[in-house]
Amino acid sequence: MNRDDDLAREDIEDLMAAECWRLLERSDLGRLALDGPDGKPDLFPVNYVVRSGHIYFRTAPGAKLAGIARSPDVAFEADGWDGSFRWSIVVKAVATTLRLVDDDRSSSIASAHPSGKPTVVRLIPSAISGRRFRDARVIQSVEAVPEHAEPVDRKPIHIPHFAPPQTDEPSA
Repeated sequence: MNRDDDLAREDIEDLMAAECWRLLERSDLGRLALDGPDGKPDLFPVNYVVRSGHIYFRTAPGAKLAGIARSPDVAFEADGWDGSFRWSIVVKAVATTLRLVDDDRSSSIASAHPSGKPTVVRLIPSAISGRRFRDARVIQSVEAVPEHAEPVDRKPIHIPHFAPPQTDEPSA
């Protein structure tokens, strides 16, 4: 290992379980990994909440519930950024389904997706791990910009839209 590898490793922090839970509680979007019908992993974004050491999210009938029924052992991942540091938390868990459509406990579990989500899934953790590291892109961008540099306009370039060509044939 060279000096750069040593310096890079110093910027990576393995997180204790309490810090992992604190970061998970501050976020609301994660990814659920489960076995797909073809035996290959499937990955689904989910809005979630953390309550009493469990992770909850809403879902509707479909691939997630079918996957949980086939194999309730799942992995859950969430990540975030605080301006200087990136973090990533992985939870290994067993998924259970609850039907709590009008229950007070499930009212705080919202989904950003507009469709109805009558089923609440609870993840019961068996392991949690996480890492936090300094975002190298932030360090490089600060080091690469001289103090007296002119501001750069980073707005996207407009892409013109062209209407479809007109035909002389009447439409049906």
